[in-house]
Amino acid sequence: MAEDTPINWAYPFPCRGADVDPLRYLTNMAKAKSGYYPTGDNGLWHGGVHFDEGTADVFDQSSVRCIADGEVIAYRIDESYPLSEFIDEVPRIKRAPFSTGFVLVRHRLRPPPLDDPAGPASEPPALTLYSLYMHLQDWAGYRAKPELPRPAFWAGDTYSVDTRGDDLIVRSQPSRSGAEVTRLAKGTQVRVEPPAGEYCKLVAVLGGSPAPVAGEGGELPGYLAFKYLKALNEPQALDQVVVLEQGIPIRAGELVGYPGLYQNHNSTAQPLLHLEVFSCDDVPGFIGKSRAWASRLPDSQKTLLKVYKGASKLIAHRDDISPDNPPKLSDSGSQIGVDLIIPQALLDGLPAASKIQVKTPGEGSTTNTTHWWRLGGLFADENDNPIDGWLAEQDLITTRHSPWEWLDFQWVKDTGTPLEKLAYSLNAKGLLDTDERHNYRAQISRADGGPIITLARLYEIVDDDKDGVLTGNEMRTALKKPWQAQVLAQLITRYESEWFWNKAKWDELDLLLAGGLGQKNAVWEEEKKRIEKLSWWESLAGSHGVSEDGRGWYIHPVGLIEKLRDRTHLLVSREALAAIMASASEEIIEKYLIPINRALSTFEINTPLRIAHFLAQVGHETGELKFSEELSSGAQYEGRSSLGNSQLGDGPRFKGRGLLQITGRANYSACETYLKTLPEYAALDITSSTENAEQLAENPELAALASGFYWARLKPKLNAVADADDLFWVSVYVNGWQVQENPFFPDRPREPNNMRHRSLMLRRAKSALGIML
Repeated sequence: MAEDTPINWAYPFPCRGADVDPLRYLTNMAKAKSGYYPTGDNGLWHGGVHFDEGTADVFDQSSVRCIADGEVIAYRIDESYPLSEFIDEVPRIKRAPFSTGFVLVRHRLRPPPLDDPAGPASEPPALTLYSLYMHLQDWAGYRAKPELPRPAFWAGDTYSVDTRGDDLIVRSQPSRSGAEVTRLAKGTQVRVEPPAGEYCKLVAVLGGSPAPVAGEGGELPGYLAFKYLKALNEPQALDQVVVLEQGIPIRAGELVGYPGLYQNHNSTAQPLLHLEVFSCDDVPGFIGKSRAWASRLPDSQKTLLKVYKGASKLIAHRDDISPDNPPKLSDSGSQIGVDLIIPQALLDGLPAASKIQVKTPGEGSTTNTTHWWRLGGLFADENDNPIDGWLAEQDLITTRHSPWEWLDFQWVKDTGTPLEKLAYSLNAKGLLDTDERHNYRAQISRADGGPIITLARLYEIVDDDKDGVLTGNEMRTALKKPWQAQVLAQLITRYESEWFWNKAKWDELDLLLAGGLGQKNAVWEEEKKRIEKLSWWESLAGSHGVSEDGRGWYIHPVGLIEKLRDRTHLLVSREALAAIMASASEEIIEKYLIPINRALSTFEINTPLRIAHFLAQVGHETGELKFSEELSSGAQYEGRSSLGNSQLGDGPRFKGRGLLQITGRANYSACETYLKTLPEYAALDITSSTENAEQLAENPELAALASGFYWARLKPKLNAVADADDLFWVSVYVNGWQVQENPFFPDRPREPNNMRHRSLMLRRAKSALGIML
């Protein structure tokens, strides 16, 4: 990836149901049972956020996705989850699994280039970031579910024979005319060279069938049809940190792994992901340079709207408010009592009825436009009571900002020790006796005069009982409110990583946590073993830019995505789309570029493999964007009850339309129902007449959205089989199957039509998208 290429961003898990606005994603983190940013319930720093059983209702946590373009630099996979043995309830021994599996991805963050780079500092500042995905599924979990897609960065040169029934022929030459050398049974594991065309050179037979006799140089003879081989992505090693000499590229939205099991001493085992973002660079210095750079960016890149406490009011909605009778600034309303930064993506996603533009004459021939937004669940009055209503975007009263200004971000350096923080926390909770308070008064005092004072504003906002400690319940309560959750998400902290093993630091807590008569705390002793086992930092210290002392700057991962995720960024570029649809004119590419990108984003077709398979099928079905409507009359569908065609004329009326053709009254109705949930299509009608149904062919955006709906809703397995890079089943779900005279897959009794062209389109799409063939 070129270092000056803007990186894409994605959430680690999609929301269940409709896409959720960025602030709602942030407040949904309140549903987690534990693991909040920036501190834990014990008062110690916690640099990440947890996705657990509590968040499973709002996020699809079936697989973990990379949050930004970057490169994998290290990982660890447990062969099976290690167990902690808690013996504090003898004779009962609690064996609690805890995943130590992780993936570490390095990213290069930099502002967009200037349209006019003339002037000082023409090179934008840059920051190296790392995203950590901790507590991932063990190897035993992959073995138990062999159908699970595996991370691409495990890819090697090992495959298994994946024919339907017959053996796979090893040929003397890389073509079907090559003489038969031998045959390999299904399931045979082989090592091969990268394919050249449809065939690849056999390097080794690892098991399952006898190997051909090697030649004089020890090289095996023969070539295999690559389409009958299934990649066996496997980690390089188990139960140890694998540090890659060269990072392996990964894109936003690509598979990282799956949540693994984690069980605390006082809880049950549950799937868990700890996600954190950190940097070992000078983050405050980068932010200063980024702010200076942002001052030179065009206004079009100011995608954040700042609303100020006490400056604006919300006007309560009335039934008579409409574009013809908009709210007025003179209307009575509730004064906004909180600060909040609203991403433009949230405003763009509002229903059409919640957006009003009021135009008034300006000076000369100019026109002034006031934007009104109907907002709910975002604000509170000065007494912290929630308020809803219409907000006017006004010059000077509300302000526009670039994400690269890092507006309202603040940072703090840790100067204390875990002992000081834990003693302070236990004292604030009333858990220290008189002697303990006396013995630890110095540590409590130092904590009271440390970063906690710097965070006074944070505590004033979040600390309900004003005891100076953020408890789990207080964090959860704060995260439910957008204006408070955002404060937490804009805090950057510097401290020693919990993944950097420092025995002395943790041993210092022994006496404070000791039982009666100074006896060792058995639970704490087992926890220390767990902390050491979870550590990984020392394996990377001094390499790939990771600091040697274990210290870094920590940034709220969801808060960062909220600011930097650009929904307008193209998932497929104009150049890539033109390369895939090679025969399409520039006008056709321009016509479909934005509509296709919107469909990709709306329906989570957002990884390179998903995009490649989707566009390969679109390219085949439309003749590379030449057709968006079935060429036949549709009479063959008349009366087809399986398609819901129950009325006279339904066959021609609801024939195949769109880039992946929606066919039949039932499917048109389902598509209409879904598309009407999108603000601009709230009044969409594609079912009442043939003329209205033809919109799916004539309107490029509807043609693309209908195809995304077909892909993700009517055929909900398509993203999954695309993740598995399974051209056969992707094509079956799109085209069905039947007996073919000259099959592409001779071992299969049935297959979709024109598989050779579908395969050609897929290879072209992969090449254009930079996917290794």
